[in-house]
Amino acid sequence: MFKNIKSADDLAQEALAAENAQKVSEAKAYLASTDFYFTVDKYATLTEERKAELKYKREDARTLINLLEVEDEQG
Repeated sequence: MFKNIKSADDLAQEALAAENAQKVSEAKAYLASTDFYFTVDKYATLTEERKAELKYKREDARTLINLLEVEDEQG
């Protein structure tokens, strides 16, 4: 009768998983939206500051994706 009742821990884990999925989605969207900067023509027009900013933000996004997707796989 009460087989579908979730504990507070289960609900917290689901909420965390949903939050992590949203973060991964946002990070992947950022990477997709900045890919075009790395074409040879576009990259050559960027300032050194912008190149560094893109490099580090994209690196952070990839790290976040890898971290959260591994956590999700490990359950």
